[in-house]
Amino acid sequence: MNRLGLIRENHRMPFTCAYCGGNKYKSFLRKDAKDGQPLAVAACLECGLAQLAEIPSDEALKEFYGSKYRIEYKGRKWPTKKHAFRAGTRAKERLSKMGPFIKVGYRHLDVGSGGGEFTYLAKQAGMHAQGIDLATDYLEFARDTYDLTLRNIGLLDIPDSETYQVITMFHVLEHLPRPDDAFAKVHDLLVDDGIFVVEVPNLESKRTSPTNTYFKAHTTYFTQASLEILASKYFSIEFFEKSKYLFAVLRKKPLSNEPDDLRALSVETSLSRLENKNLGEYAANGGLTSMLRKIGPVFREKLIIAGKSHKAVLDRFNR
Repeated sequence: MNRLGLIRENHRMPFTCAYCGGNKYKSFLRKDAKDGQPLAVAACLECGLAQLAEIPSDEALKEFYGSKYRIEYKGRKWPTKKHAFRAGTRAKERLSKMGPFIKVGYRHLDVGSGGGEFTYLAKQAGMHAQGIDLATDYLEFARDTYDLTLRNIGLLDIPDSETYQVITMFHVLEHLPRPDDAFAKVHDLLVDDGIFVVEVPNLESKRTSPTNTYFKAHTTYFTQASLEILASKYFSIEFFEKSKYLFAVLRKKPLSNEPDDLRALSVETSLSRLENKNLGEYAANGGLTSMLRKIGPVFREKLIIAGKSHKAVLDRFNR
């Protein structure tokens, strides 16, 4: 046993890979970052996707994200102005990275629109932006606050007759039970050469604390190789950034087979990170000073949002 929990081979629990359907895996007992309870995370030994050893049913996930997720993870039924400012900051950065690949007037769908910050700024940037989310309270808040077109449905519930020129999915993919189904649906909804922009936590990051990595709400944990495997059947990679997060701009292409050489790399990388991610590594990569670096920005943030509405907080990013 190490500081993070017991590492063990486990062939007794039922396991089906969320991507490839394989049943060979290695399981790692970790702790949930929110409640500290044991959490079994597995790496598929056939494709390398890291995931919960037992993924909840579609019905359980829909109920959880519809009414419980925001309360358990944010402690609120709607976003604070602090949340709006931070989400607006990230939205502006994402729009900047997407800039070379999108145009004013594009039909845009934001999957998992949450508090509506990205959808709103995308609309202000000239796209015909709309969003979907399962969290009813967050969605109603965003709809009323920013005058957005938002629907309380999941990605797979969207009619195939709808088409978009760009679809975005920020920190949503890791919550879905079958990521390949999500990529296939996005591929169906996009026009030819349409753009899909996705961002997920990076399991390879050495700047993320091992005590803040594993969550029962995250069904999957991506490395660059496992994300590329998932994308390769449906999209070509136009832009890829690897930091604490994996950020990819993908372009729709005709369906094809995934590259054979990626699976071995994906298995090796996922096993290595699940086995070796530790506090010493995190500290050596700036983890101990990360809180100190946030002090200045937090004070600046308080000054910026003081006395402003949520919409006014976001409108400052349009200047």
